[in-house]
Amino acid sequence: MNRASAWTGWRGGLVALGLVALGGCSVVPSNSPTAGRVQVSLPAEQEWVDLGGGDEALDPAGQSVVAPTLPTRVFGLRGPGKDKPLLAVFVVQANRSGDVKDRHFGLNACAEERGVYVDDRAAKSPTRIDCLRFKRWADGHDWLAKSYPVVSAYLTRLQVAALKPYGYLNFRYNTEAGAYVSVQVLVNRQLVQPATRNNDDFLVSGQPALIWAQQMAQAARVSAASLDGAMLLPAFPMPLPN
Repeated sequence: MNRASAWTGWRGGLVALGLVALGGCSVVPSNSPTAGRVQVSLPAEQEWVDLGGGDEALDPAGQSVVAPTLPTRVFGLRGPGKDKPLLAVFVVQANRSGDVKDRHFGLNACAEERGVYVDDRAAKSPTRIDCLRFKRWADGHDWLAKSYPVVSAYLTRLQVAALKPYGYLNFRYNTEAGAYVSVQVLVNRQLVQPATRNNDDFLVSGQPALIWAQQMAQAARVSAASLDGAMLLPAFPMPLPN
């Protein structure tokens, strides 16, 4: 089990820089994807595509809770070349008002899982959720279909599939006041993991992905707290593959 404490030392400075950048004022283009009160600002100079959306109830956050039906938007990043494969697929959900009536809590909403990095900033709180989950190797053994069957079926229905091999990010944020944001990402590992040439490279190859995952979570938190719901997607740590 990968725990947050395992990389706190080197994470702190790098993530702190990311939080400062994400916390500033922003202008979100008028044609940006929206889900409820969230407006997503996409990294420039890349080919992003709208893949669908609507009001959806996806996998619940935990036990003894029904997944809320929320405005949902799916969009993706296409790679270069003739085929232009989908290198990343985002599923964003958010409520329309952020009102107290939109609280959706469940027991054990940020449970540990073998092979998954879990960062529970709510510390198993019974009144809020702040849960980041990231699995670097998510495309094998039908893991997505078994762990998140509703999301998997939803993407299949939309005929959406990210280029393998991919990792999976899941972040949920629900406050006592009612703000709710959920972000799920299937991301080709070439975007978050550097090439490795030796054992030393391999040992630190997962760090860029975890930094990016924390930046993505912070972008969602800032969106929930902002007046306009702006969510500034962080750039992927690796360039687009040729």
